[in-house]
Amino acid sequence: MTKKKIHYLRYLIEKREKNEISEAEKNLLEDFLDKEFENAEWDSAKMRSKEAVSAEIFRKIKPNSPVKKSLVNYYKYAAVACIVLMLGLGILLKSGVDVKDITVTTLSATDSVKLNDGSLVYLAANSVFKYPEQFNGETRSVTLLKGNAFFKVSKDPHHPFIITSANIKTKVLGTSFHISLDKGRSSVTVITGHVRVSSDKQIAYLEPNERAVITTSGLTKQSVSDMWLYSWYKKDIDLSDVTLHKIFTLLNFKYGVNFKPEDKEILNTRITLYIKGGLSLQNILDQINYVTHLKFKQYGNTVVVNH
Repeated sequence: MTKKKIHYLRYLIEKREKNEISEAEKNLLEDFLDKEFENAEWDSAKMRSKEAVSAEIFRKIKPNSPVKKSLVNYYKYAAVACIVLMLGLGILLKSGVDVKDITVTTLSATDSVKLNDGSLVYLAANSVFKYPEQFNGETRSVTLLKGNAFFKVSKDPHHPFIITSANIKTKVLGTSFHISLDKGRSSVTVITGHVRVSSDKQIAYLEPNERAVITTSGLTKQSVSDMWLYSWYKKDIDLSDVTLHKIFTLLNFKYGVNFKPEDKEILNTRITLYIKGGLSLQNILDQINYVTHLKFKQYGNTVVVNH
């Protein structure tokens, strides 16, 4: 549908609501609306009743303009179907159009995804994330299949955001938090807002600076102090007087490598480091070497560290 036609249809609908439309314009508008509404395909099992959803959308589009009783119900629903088509509000009425799932896989670098509700998802290296092309229904559901992700969820109190990851479900309305999946151990760390985490029969409610850890033994709730660790998704990262253990964890998120120190005491070394966006892993290791004189040898996804 061309923009010119969309504007004209919107113009006719507004004239119809103000009772200023001519008979010829009214016939033209209603013929189009009847055709669009009758030909629209609808999966009631997944998307509820077409009439109920249409009425709900109409109320949201015109919050200050209640539906006039003089309007015929059929016309009202047809008008809503037309407005939905014109404004792209996420209800798929055109025949042959399905909601697609998109899977994003990261390898040795981070990536980000903007969902159609405005939420942002930052994926660490070696992560797999699946989400619908657009959200329909009463919830916004996505899946973290592997790795680590940082979520900035847009607020929508009427449509909870639910992340399925391994054996846990994380439910929020609008907040920011980090989810980690690691060989039988999963965790959810909250940065802002409130989060509900459930696993089997256990439930935890988290606030900022709190984490839920889920293992085969069950779910435990912990306090978190090193919140800066979850800034791995940012372009530029300024680290001051931080242990190499924490730095290696952050670099694992960004570059998907595991660090293997030959001497565990190396992990307690504290340094100050500035990581500028776009730098290669080797460039960062060269900076650490310059400060600590440690040596790094990379074998695939493993970096061996020694004196």
